[in-house]
Amino acid sequence: MTTTDFDTLKPAALLPHKAPMLLVDRVLHTDFKDSITTETVIREDLVFLKGHFPDYPLLPGVCILEAMFQASGILTRVASLDEAAPQERKRIGKAVKVKSAVFYKEVLPGSRLVITSERINNILNFSEYKVIATVNGETVCKAEITLSIGI
Repeated sequence: MTTTDFDTLKPAALLPHKAPMLLVDRVLHTDFKDSITTETVIREDLVFLKGHFPDYPLLPGVCILEAMFQASGILTRVASLDEAAPQERKRIGKAVKVKSAVFYKEVLPGSRLVITSERINNILNFSEYKVIATVNGETVCKAEITLSIGI
């Protein structure tokens, strides 16, 4: 794959998640190896917003973290598309660790959440990432996360 192919990458085809747990709408950019940028539009009808402060709906922080894990999972998947044997392409990344997470701002309905994930280390079946979530160019969350890559 080349860096011009990212327009055709579909999160629903690259992740096992389905609505309402699929929290990545599209891939904005990737180098197909160590970094990816994704986006999600936070729709007012998301099930997470209905009971999370009903009079002041905001996206739960755990949903932001899950979107970070999903963006990193997509990176793991696209990085293996060309180099892995067919059985390896089906491997699923699972959240195993949040080393640090800091929330700076609230994410409200109508926001465009942009997540940039950078792979910083691979050890055996584990991949570590530094991830930043932004809205309108302002950081809303930073985290260091680890995925386990298994079948």
